[in-house]
Amino acid sequence: MATNKRETDRSSNRCDPDRPVDNVRCEDVDREGSGKVPEVFRSLDALADLEAFEVVRVDAKMLADVSDEPIEFSVPDWSDIRSRPVAALRQEGYRPRIRFRGKELQPAVVLGSDERRTYSDRSYPWGCVCKVITSVGSGSGVIIGPRHVLTASHVVNWSVPGGVNGTVEVHRAGATVSAVSPIRRVFAYTQVTGTVGWTELDEDYAVLEVADPIGDRFGWLGCRTYSSSWDGDAYWYNVGYPGDVGGAAWPTWQRSKWLNEHAWDFGSGRAMDTDADINPGNSGGPMFAWWSDGPYAVSVVSAHDVEDRENYCSGGSDIVRLVRLARGL
Repeated sequence: MATNKRETDRSSNRCDPDRPVDNVRCEDVDREGSGKVPEVFRSLDALADLEAFEVVRVDAKMLADVSDEPIEFSVPDWSDIRSRPVAALRQEGYRPRIRFRGKELQPAVVLGSDERRTYSDRSYPWGCVCKVITSVGSGSGVIIGPRHVLTASHVVNWSVPGGVNGTVEVHRAGATVSAVSPIRRVFAYTQVTGTVGWTELDEDYAVLEVADPIGDRFGWLGCRTYSSSWDGDAYWYNVGYPGDVGGAAWPTWQRSKWLNEHAWDFGSGRAMDTDADINPGNSGGPMFAWWSDGPYAVSVVSAHDVEDRENYCSGGSDIVRLVRLARGL
């Protein structure tokens, strides 16, 4: 039988060092590595210590003796303190120009009121903002202890062994990051996956323990229990990394937002509405306010009801107890 010339050419390509191979076979290139990674390179392997990761599932018994008294914040002596962050630099009067096939187009804009603003400010508490990155995406968080970051449970990648494969970036602002630390341990009541349900909305928070003392370097926010007597009062600030503002590469902040605890939620975990502007990337970002002595977080951004256009946060006294337990207080 005659041989197809194209097949002959392809076969000969495998032996021709001057031509690329257009149909690589597994047996041509696949092989298993041998030996161990030299110790000098071990710190570069993000998965080297995967087995050391640990998930701590918290229940009522573990919290029996844990107080829900407020947890104080910490400000390093070398940190500036600002009540409002410095905005991200931009050219005055600059407007992006988009051209397509010789025609100038208008850039996309947010319809309605969106009060999130990007910033680049490493002063306290704005420098405590964190971007939580896992293999399935990213969310927001805030430093809440010496090696601890408060975020939403559904931000954690529970699908991998141990559930906490990922890293924390402290104050990413464009291409600049203050610090990066791998997640070593996670404390949570509920492993929230996929869509946040009504039975999970009041427990959608987790505390990540990272490898490095980022809190000792940058400080951390305090944490306290939300009171329904504050319902409707616009005390609250939020920071985070939404994908629709700054492309999840710049932190955003907003202020003068209200929270409203759900009347039907009577447990130690509480769900609450908010008028804060949020996007999926905001998940896990803190809702905090300034007291006379400093800032305290009371909840984290949890979910958005697309149909009813409502935004939700998770808090209650259990969020304080969880932080205490994770920090060993």
